[in-house]
Amino acid sequence: MKLKNKALLAALTDISGIGDARAYELYNYFDDPRDLLSAPASLTDKYHYVDETTLTDIRSLEDEVEGYIDRFGAYESNGITILGITEDRYPEAVRAGPAPVLLYAKGNVGLLIEDAIGVSGSRETNETGQQWIESLSAELGENGYTLVSGGARGADTAAHRGALGTDGSTIAVLGTGVNVAYPPENQSLFDQIIDTSGLILSMRPPDADPARHAFLDRNELIAALSDGMIFVATDGNGGTMAQYKIALKHDRPIFVPPTDLNIAPNDGLATIREADTTKSISTASDLQNTLATRDAEQKNLDEWT
Repeated sequence: MKLKNKALLAALTDISGIGDARAYELYNYFDDPRDLLSAPASLTDKYHYVDETTLTDIRSLEDEVEGYIDRFGAYESNGITILGITEDRYPEAVRAGPAPVLLYAKGNVGLLIEDAIGVSGSRETNETGQQWIESLSAELGENGYTLVSGGARGADTAAHRGALGTDGSTIAVLGTGVNVAYPPENQSLFDQIIDTSGLILSMRPPDADPARHAFLDRNELIAALSDGMIFVATDGNGGTMAQYKIALKHDRPIFVPPTDLNIAPNDGLATIREADTTKSISTASDLQNTLATRDAEQKNLDEWT
């Protein structure tokens, strides 16, 4: 995907009322997306969200597009890959939803098409929980899985470290831009991920600071990238439970630790365990067997229908 087309997508999302989905729809309207800059008045009849003001804004994007081209060129010179939604490297599962028109990455973008397991857990996960997920992540890494998590304190950090400790691969999906370490003390972890052929990924521009909505968007991206999700610890509130609901929406298999490990906080885990589809796992084999059974059942269903 040409840099100027990525710049056009970014510029479209700056227009009031035009988010990623609408930007992509407008982008695909013409055979040559650049024809948007001279869009006919009939565009207001085609799309209900394009009024006269929006049409004027679209026709006036040339300077903003040129600005994005310069900015994106500088990003790429500093080792940042910008993935456009129409590129082959852009993950199909992400294109199906949440479908940001651009992804920003540092590191090995080839990991985006590998088998992956997501990890979510409280920032307050106790030592027992951190040791459990670090060990399990190492085992999953040895078995060829990429570990995907959010780079936060607690369970996320332990999962990333587990994968790194055995030459496994890991993706840290950030709620900030890829140039902004959050939490700041994980800067060395993020550097290590990049240095060992891992990946730092974000839906947001590289220098974006933390924002509440961005962490919910991050959770959508983690679920989309993952073949299954492990929930380590939660008190029943906050980001981990939000991630659980998103994983269910994406129909991802759900995994939790055994009940006898005294992992805390665990009030939310009790809720997650109540679901019939939740599986308790102790080893990578437990998880793999569940995924294999699910794949076989889906294949049989596809063949039957």
